[in-house]
Amino acid sequence: MKSAPFEHHEPESVSEAVSLLESLDDPTILAGGQSLVPMLRFRLANPDVVVDINGIDSLEYLREEDGYLKLGALARHADVEDSDLIDERYGSFADTAPLVADPQIRNRGTVVGSVAQADPKGDWGSVLIAHDGEVVVEGPDGERAIPADEFFLLPYDTTLGEEELITEARVPTPADREGSAYHKLKRKTGDYAMAGVAARLRFDDDGRIESAGIGMTAVDITNARASEAEEALEGERPSPELFEEAGELAAEASNPESDEHGDASYKERMVDVLAQRALGDAAERAGAVKRRVTQ
Repeated sequence: MKSAPFEHHEPESVSEAVSLLESLDDPTILAGGQSLVPMLRFRLANPDVVVDINGIDSLEYLREEDGYLKLGALARHADVEDSDLIDERYGSFADTAPLVADPQIRNRGTVVGSVAQADPKGDWGSVLIAHDGEVVVEGPDGERAIPADEFFLLPYDTTLGEEELITEARVPTPADREGSAYHKLKRKTGDYAMAGVAARLRFDDDGRIESAGIGMTAVDITNARASEAEEALEGERPSPELFEEAGELAAEASNPESDEHGDASYKERMVDVLAQRALGDAAERAGAVKRRVTQ
């Protein structure tokens, strides 16, 4: 099946793209196209106008700058997967990228596009939340940064304005004693998450948890933060007992639905398990605990 006819625009700059979004009637943005193109082919989406941003070279970047790790709107999943910087400093990003779909999709799909899609089963929103990340957007009134945990409203619905373009996603660069991780439960390689947890821990010089972040995937109507679990961790020394408590609190904060892949109680239990594993890995990567031996 082919898509219905639509008007196609290819801006070469962010300002040109914003002008198009402002002047055109209900345009749809195309980046990696790994969600939109299949919907077009099966006519599940029938936009009259598509604004293709792949010609905006200034959005193709992954770098540390001004105290942030910044991913431009055209940074591909594969760029994250292949980055030495990510491998060395951003454990949760390194964990997440290879879990996204398959190599073909990772080579084309974008991190920001996945965030913009706002699928609660998508991985990157939870990672941004755990890192206190932001979604940076450009519109007719200029630039604004939206905290990741305020960006998602409902499944496939965000606070992005109709005339705004996401230009980057960013997270603060890690401290010396900081680590992160992402664990995901799925049926098979490449599947969406049945449940997932991203965790970030920063430690003070005394070995106590100074700051904690926990984001959850596929267990609420949006990617969500486990605030009470974070609060229980901060100020404490890492231990299996502490991580068990945090895992239980994260599970209590989740709100999964039963489906063909598992009932809600099973998914809630998996949040507990995944949170404990992610926290353990984050603490290990921060150098706060000795390397664990797993079976």
